[in-house]
Amino acid sequence: PDLYDGGIYFSSNVDNSSEVWDALVDKRVNGIVDCHGGCEHLRSFIGPGTKVRANELVWMTDCTPHQALPQETSGYRQFFRVVTSQISHWFADHSTPNP
Repeated sequence: PDLYDGGIYFSSNVDNSSEVWDALVDKRVNGIVDCHGGCEHLRSFIGPGTKVRANELVWMTDCTPHQALPQETSGYRQFFRVVTSQISHWFADHSTPNP
């Protein structure tokens, strides 16, 4: 069975406003990601991503390629991301720490 231990959970109330890939980036490879974790140069190697449906809960690691997408129609978007334990990078400038 799958084991969801640590990692990141996220969801949005808008269809197709996020995309995630069934892939892992090995951050031990020097230069594979930029200083913010970006890996755009790998897009042609990892194949098509999966668009996330509204209210679908996604679990991933911090090594899972993912991106936000422009909304297909105008409107309000609610989004959350919970970063748990066992992650390799923490971008404090982009997140609120748990006290």
